[in-house]
Amino acid sequence: MHRLLPIALLSIFLAPHATTARSVPADGIAAVVGEQIILLSEVHARMSILTQQATGMGAAAPPFHTAQKQALEELIDETLIAREAVSMQIEVTTGEVESAIENMAEQNSMDLESFKAALESQGMTLSLYRQNIRRELLTYKTMNLRVRSRVNINEERAREFYNNQVRDVRRGAWFYGAHILVRVPSDARAIDVAKLRERATALKTAIDGGKKFEDVAKESSDDAVTAPFGGHLGKRMPGDIPAILDRVFLDLEPGEITGPIKTPSGFHIVKLASREDVGVKPFDQVKDVIIGQLTQKEMDRQQKIWLKELRRRAFINIRI
Repeated sequence: MHRLLPIALLSIFLAPHATTARSVPADGIAAVVGEQIILLSEVHARMSILTQQATGMGAAAPPFHTAQKQALEELIDETLIAREAVSMQIEVTTGEVESAIENMAEQNSMDLESFKAALESQGMTLSLYRQNIRRELLTYKTMNLRVRSRVNINEERAREFYNNQVRDVRRGAWFYGAHILVRVPSDARAIDVAKLRERATALKTAIDGGKKFEDVAKESSDDAVTAPFGGHLGKRMPGDIPAILDRVFLDLEPGEITGPIKTPSGFHIVKLASREDVGVKPFDQVKDVIIGQLTQKEMDRQQKIWLKELRRRAFINIRI
């Protein structure tokens, strides 16, 4: 499956692309995709690449049928993407190809002559390499235009992922928290609950507007025990307080305030004052990395979906 990788990571070991039925060498047809064919020789060339990649990473070479199936699947996908690029009038300029080659040579600490020699030592000419780079760039552009609009990883989703990863680590760490309670009587009518929610929301708005959390707690919290102390709950361990609030404190960073949160007691506005250092980096320090990782993962997923859509619309006849 193609991934949208930087040009610097494009492989230099790329097989030729499918040809058309008008120029068929006599080596057998592996598959027909619309009006194009994939030759057995192309499948075998791609299988050789897959074997080189596996052994180059210290893994065992894949079984013949596994490598054959993967090679053919990749070639079918490439053929479908190339067809889509034509329909979308996507082109790759000579300048883009040459820039990609220069970047590849530079990242391998080579000048162009040394890079050309390295290619030839692998049995590939610079001319053939240019063709392969052009095809890879075309795939990259087409995938981005067709798939990128389907992917939107925002900060909220990244925060959810982060919380899921660090929650278990934090369960064994103490924390200092505080809360403001707007109590809801057990027999309150729906209209009364709504008014009390509005009151809690107004308190949170006042805090967001610059009023100190502790001052609001002293003035307005219905928790008679903690209100005189600015709402502070003291040093706690996860599990010491109701589960609903416990989960909220696990997900907060020191200094963060959130709410209103509904519990059987009423509406709470909570603040995490501090927590034990358990070696977890704050969300703001890893947010961009998480967004990048989730974006790539979702791109991969959406690419698979899109390629399945292309396959459903195309005539594909596999002959091996």
